[in-house]
Amino acid sequence: MAKKSVNWMLWGKVLTAGATISIGGPMLTMYLTPSEEEIFKRYNPDLQKRSLAERHTREQEFDDFVMRLKAYSKSDKPIWAVMDEEEKIRKANILKNAKEAEARAQAQKDAMRKESGLSKYGKGTPRRKAKRTPQRSSADDHKLQATLKKLNTQPIANIEEVNMFKSDGNVIHFNQARVHAAVPSNTFAIYGAGQEKELTDLVPGILNQLGPDSLASLRKLAESYQQMQRAKDEGEAEGEDEEDDKIPELVEGENFESKVE
Repeated sequence: MAKKSVNWMLWGKVLTAGATISIGGPMLTMYLTPSEEEIFKRYNPDLQKRSLAERHTREQEFDDFVMRLKAYSKSDKPIWAVMDEEEKIRKANILKNAKEAEARAQAQKDAMRKESGLSKYGKGTPRRKAKRTPQRSSADDHKLQATLKKLNTQPIANIEEVNMFKSDGNVIHFNQARVHAAVPSNTFAIYGAGQEKELTDLVPGILNQLGPDSLASLRKLAESYQQMQRAKDEGEAEGEDEEDDKIPELVEGENFESKVE
């Protein structure tokens, strides 16, 4: 019995069709199925507008590029020479626009200053100095704490108040202050809010803390107070004497001579 010949052409067609279906099917599905970004764009109007604007911008840039290429082809100069000239012109236009904008802003400022009645450096222009308050840096605090730690300062308990006597006679008063001290180093650290007060405001509780200088200033304050009180008493006495020296008013039916006798 003779063997049948294999129809290779038929098998080739079958294999080609199978490969086309197995490979082309998924590829066609991937091509036709929209991606997540496309779906997001499709259902997001803002993103659609933005993508359309970007597409129009790209199209405009491409059209400008084509127009420049056409202009370059008509010129006798090399392309790089023409591009350098255009770059110089572009930079000059940018500089010109910046100067014009600065001039407009300055003119607007001058107009506003003129409307407010103040010239730039004329008489009557208020000159205000910015008040700068000294800022405490954390680095200084850390350095101070490190120095106190090296000196081995220890807290002192039962401190009700701390008073610092100034040369002008006033006192910096700390109420319920925390005091740390290193007695061998003669170092004291005071933590709290100090208030500057007059010496008379803290009398008599501060008398046992006064030194020779503070006692002298307190004595001066007492003397000045006595002088003020004496001057006040003398003024009142002079006022009474002036009232006695006044001519008495005449009263009908009264005989002052008989009263004098």
